[in-house]
Amino acid sequence: MDANEKWYSVKEVAAHLEVDPETVRRWILDGELEAFEFPCRSSRRPRIYISRRISRTELLRFIKSRMTERIERKRRRAA
Repeated sequence: MDANEKWYSVKEVAAHLEVDPETVRRWILDGELEAFEFPCRSSRRPRIYISRRISRTELLRFIKSRMTERIERKRRRAA
């Protein structure tokens, strides 16, 4: 983990990709998108919850792989 790397929350990634945050969570749970998970607690929430952060490098890898998949699907349809 690079200390200088930019990390994004699930909501930030969802906004960037224009999808619902639940979709991003599903990608994480399905192993399609890697995220750093850690337990958190805030003064507003008495329970412990899981916070997830996605690195900029991982987000770029994910976007590139998704774009490659789309291009391949379009090629197969055109052939």
